[in-house]
Amino acid sequence: MKYISITTPALEEAPDLKALKNEYKTARKVGRIALGTEHLFSKKWLTVKYVQYKEIYRVFRRVECVDMKMCCANGQLQLENIVLCNKKEELIQIDLPGLKAAEAVIEEIKKNNPDVKIGIKKS
Repeated sequence: MKYISITTPALEEAPDLKALKNEYKTARKVGRIALGTEHLFSKKWLTVKYVQYKEIYRVFRRVECVDMKMCCANGQLQLENIVLCNKKEELIQIDLPGLKAAEAVIEEIKKNNPDVKIGIKKS
């Protein structure tokens, strides 16, 4: 993963950084993820992380079950995450609002990188 600052003034930037920012601004947003034409972006606070689709070797959903207590009963809350990996390591884990968002992101990655391996890990 690489980082870009979305608060740096445009006059001080290299031309490729300007192109990245323009791609980020026009990208389709799904939760904290922005799906660009060549890059996948993840925003947290004022920092944006990005990775090229062709750098992603494996992607999977990580579903975490969290016990919760309410006034009248107990239950489990499922937290949806998507994990992006290269050939050596996990690059990033990004939390998403739900299953539909995770499926939409995986479909977009598959469309832009047909060789990516897709899976699910439930913990």
